[in-house]
Amino acid sequence: MMSVEDLVNANAERKAGAYYMETRPDIQGLVNARGKRILDVGCAAGELGRAFKQDGAVEVVGIERSAEAAALAKECIDQVFVSDVENFSLSLDDESFDYIIFADILEHTSDPWSVLTSFRRYLKPRGHVVASIPNIRFYAVIARLMFNRWDYRESGILDRTHLRFFTLPTIKEMFARSGYRIDRVDSKYRLFEDQSHIGRVGALANRWFCRLIAPIVLWRHFFTFQYLVVARKADD
Repeated sequence: MMSVEDLVNANAERKAGAYYMETRPDIQGLVNARGKRILDVGCAAGELGRAFKQDGAVEVVGIERSAEAAALAKECIDQVFVSDVENFSLSLDDESFDYIIFADILEHTSDPWSVLTSFRRYLKPRGHVVASIPNIRFYAVIARLMFNRWDYRESGILDRTHLRFFTLPTIKEMFARSGYRIDRVDSKYRLFEDQSHIGRVGALANRWFCRLIAPIVLWRHFFTFQYLVVARKADD
């Protein structure tokens, strides 16, 4: 029988190359990269790190489990460690990074509380952690549960490789428990969970829905696909 770790690794290897090439302008917009040192945990093929370098980061270091994706990332950023983030033991200087990025990473780990705690040592005083975390309270997940369905998928909130699931209160609790103070939480709204085949009309409907309907207090958390979190050490 395969272990949980082996199953996660096998599923990760099945992901299409496009998954590792994804750009993250939402994360990029939360980072003042100019003159900063950035650690991108789960850097994939380095596209986000490339954007940080273009924005003026002096150094971007990545950690990536997939050797194939890491090889691509090495062409974009300054240094890449091939490692599982939960078993990361390579040498990095304490308090050496202005930003640590966890873009769609924490939900893939068995103990995200320990991951956040262990990486805290690498964050400079007044540095920031920036994370994106799926919202299990998303309306489409709730709708499927009403019909007794919990179907794992190749991507999205019920990605087959997700090991942990969060709502906004449990995200806040996780950061507090791991020694951080949250400065900012943004909602990333969606009408359609899978936006890869919605076409131009669907994209237009999604855009206007996210501007006009989703932010209404009554619906806000049900149409939040991901939360974007900016945090710093609690004792800063």
